[in-house]
Amino acid sequence: MSKVSFDYIRDMPTIRIVVTENCEICDKGLKSLGYLNNLFTIQKVDVEDGYEEFLLRVPVVLYGKKVLDEGILSQFNIVKNFLKYNTLKILLHMDI
Repeated sequence: MSKVSFDYIRDMPTIRIVVTENCEICDKGLKSLGYLNNLFTIQKVDVEDGYEEFLLRVPVVLYGKKVLDEGILSQFNIVKNFLKYNTLKILLHMDI
């Protein structure tokens, strides 16, 4: 029997969720990420750690510099925008 490899896990894309303290929408957004933990490495970052431009938009989900979703978060929108962004990169052979 062949050995099962979990190497793909370390290659999971990283998304960041920008939040702030005492933010009920941020707390709900973190909880709503659900199964996305199986698709992405999720990093929680504070808006005051260099993300001040998003202060009035939290929570914000970022992939690189691309905003995947903001406000009331949707798993569907996050995955849809991630796939759309990466498809464009592949089709255009560019690093956007």
